[in-house]
Formats: sequence, structure tokens, C-alpha cells
Amino acid sequence: MFNGVSEVTRVERDVLSFLERTASDQLAFAQELVATPSPNPPGDERAVAALVIERLRRLGIDDITVLSAQPSRPNLIVRIPGAGRGPALILSGHIDTKPPGDLSRWETDPWDPVISDGELRGLGSGDMKAAVAAMVYTGAALARSAGWRGELRLVFTADEEAGSVLGSKWLAQEGHLAADAAIIGEPCGVVSEWENIGVVSRGSALVDIEVAGTQMHSAVSDRFDPVNAAVEMAWLIQKMHAELRDHLTYTPYHLDGSGPTVNVGVMAEAGIFYGVYPGSARISSDIRLTPGMTEESVTADLHRFLDRAMAENPRLSAELKMVGLSEATEIAPDHPVVGAVRHASHRVLGKWLSPGVFPGATDALNFQAMAGIPTVAAFGPGYLPRAHSPNERLAAEGVYQASRIYALAALRYLAADHRTPMESTGAAHGGDQLRPPVPDTRP
Repeated sequence: MFNGVSEVTRVERDVLSFLERTASDQLAFAQELVATPSPNPPGDERAVAALVIERLRRLGIDDITVLSAQPSRPNLIVRIPGAGRGPALILSGHIDTKPPGDLSRWETDPWDPVISDGELRGLGSGDMKAAVAAMVYTGAALARSAGWRGELRLVFTADEEAGSVLGSKWLAQEGHLAADAAIIGEPCGVVSEWENIGVVSRGSALVDIEVAGTQMHSAVSDRFDPVNAAVEMAWLIQKMHAELRDHLTYTPYHLDGSGPTVNVGVMAEAGIFYGVYPGSARISSDIRLTPGMTEESVTADLHRFLDRAMAENPRLSAELKMVGLSEATEIAPDHPVVGAVRHASHRVLGKWLSPGVFPGATDALNFQAMAGIPTVAAFGPGYLPRAHSPNERLAAEGVYQASRIYALAALRYLAADHRTPMESTGAAHGGDQLRPPVPDTRP
């Protein structure tokens, strides 16, 4: 059991010493993960999962369960028990990536993990193989250290980049996810790395609108008055782009005043071929939802908007189809796991981070809303604008920063030291920071 500050400090010292000794190994392992393709679609995480399993076993961790909805889509659950009974904490990351897209826009090969100008470059480096590498070594550090209680669980998921149907959603549905709290290592910055603690995972509404027109031979279209579905689609796209956000029902989020993000026409298509007047068209749009926006409210808002648009333009005939909708999830900013992350990040980074909104959706939806686990939606190295884009990269030191933050946060949370989860200033811990490259473990 923990018996005061001296015992906690001793455990921390052991853990941080191991992480310092293995800092270069952590970065090299992140490079190996980047060099192992796992683009989704098409979706096949077997090679990267095998690499994670091999490294865990090399580090002395054998309690690894492989769970798969399909043979090529493995999820990993790793259990690392402490010395006595206590809470359970999950560290989680997904092991798939987006596809690289247009290879001509990459300055280096997407699967060649180059380190240049202090940055690790490569597909999935920030989203989120650097965090996965850090979690593996965090687990190894705690596994080698005595004196902490509870259980650390590492959950590495498949299929996150295509909706998590074969990953965290399936794990939650099948009852495989259980813990007192979880931290997901998505990159938590928008304009800089380590920007805030993502306590909100925004929801998303995936929307198709089908526009009807008059299909006929294009050679005689000027002799009649047909409806060009492509033209009416273009009119509707412009109107949605200019006005749709103002027609959505929401309350600005209390932490940062943010609202929904409307992305009109993420995909669009019309017509059949030359010689055929376009009789149909489809607009696909992506709306990111803030807490309080529900499936019912968003659907009603979209129907009202389309009804008004068709009343304004009698030539428009449009039908709404909801492809999928997930509501936002939120953990209370004063939850003990948020406090543990905030305290640990201050010690490593030397600054206090505030709770914030992660702009995208994460596996937090399935961890929290389905499995009932209070979840930090995004806290990891890298920042979001570099994800899903050519020349993805993050600061190379981010792997080592992340492993120390995760380890210190885990020890603090598992110690059940939740008396001051949201220190508002650095006064209580101002001399207790860690400054790279040598951790400072002063009491």
C-alpha cells in the first residue's frame, strides 16, 4: 500500500528511471509502428498488432488478449496488475490510420519514419502511433515497479478511422471494456502540441441529401424545361455552406464557446454520363456536434432547413438521409482522472493545461456512452491539423513526454489520491515539475 509521499515518490522514481533509460527505444518503436502499414480503408491491423504484442512480450508483459470481430481486425487488451486491490485505469489508442491519399503530395514515403528537424514524420505518427508506443512503455514501466495498486489496462483498438464498428464499438457491445476511468491518446492540440486536455469528444452527423431532376437525352434539353439535378445540387450546396450552421439548435459549449462545425459537400456526385441530362445528384456532408445536440434535434433542424430551401426554390426536390449520427461525450472537468492528467502534464511539460474540446470524434463515445467508463477523450502527442494530411508529423520528443505523463497520471489515479483533482494554480506543486531530459522527482 501507499504510505505517504515518500512511498509514492519511490514508485515514481523507479518508473521514471526506466522511461528515461528507454527513451530512445520508445522513439524507435514509434518508428517501427509507422513503418508497419495499417491504412483503413481497406483495414487490416494484423501486422501492427503483432508488432505491439512482440514488443510487450519482450518487455515482460504476457497478459495479452486478442479479440477480433473479424480475423483481420484484431483488438488488444493488456492487463498489468498492481500489488493490491484498487481502481482500474485504461490507456487506449487505435492502431489503424487513414490512407495516405495522393502520394505525390508527400515529401517522404508515408511509411518511411524519417526524423527531420526534431520531428518524426510518417503516416499515423501523430494519429496515433506515437501515443501507442508511449503507452506500451508506460505499461512496461509500471509492470517492473512494485508498490502501486489497482490495475493498468492497455486497450489498442482496430477500425477507429472508419467508425470503430470492429473496434471499440464491438468491444463495448460484447462487454469487453471495463474500468473506472480511461484516457485516449488522440493528439490533443489544434494550433500546438499538448494544448489542452480533451474532456469532450464531439459527435458527428453524417448526412446525405439526394436531389431529384429530369433524366433525358441531353441533345433536346433546350426544347423543354427539365430540372438539372447537378445545378440544383450546386445551389443547395451554396445555401447550406452559407446558412446551415445558423439553423442548427445548440448551446455554445461552456468551456470555450464552441459550436458545431458544418462541412458541406465532403463528397458530391451527379449524373450518369455524357449525353444524359442529370436526373439525380447527391451531397454528402459532415456535421460535428457539441454536447447537447441530439439525433432528434439535428434531424429536425435539417428537415426544417430543407423544407425552407424547397419553398424558396420550387425547382429543388431534395430528400434527407441520415447515414449515421453519434452524439458528443463529455467527462466532468473535475473528475479525478482529469486531475491526474493535469497534474502529470504539469510536472512533465511545466505548464498547467486546461480542459478543452477535442474537435473530432474519438473512441470515447464507445468507452463512455456504451461501456460507462468516464473517459478523457483526447490526450496525446501531436496536433490535429497534421493528422489525415500529407506529411503527417509531430515533435519527436513527444513519445517520451507522453510516456512520462501517462505513467505519472496512472500512478496518481491508481493511488486514489483524488482530493485535489483540479489544481487551479501551480502553487501546490510549483517545485515538482519534470524538465527533460532528466526527470526531477523531488518530493
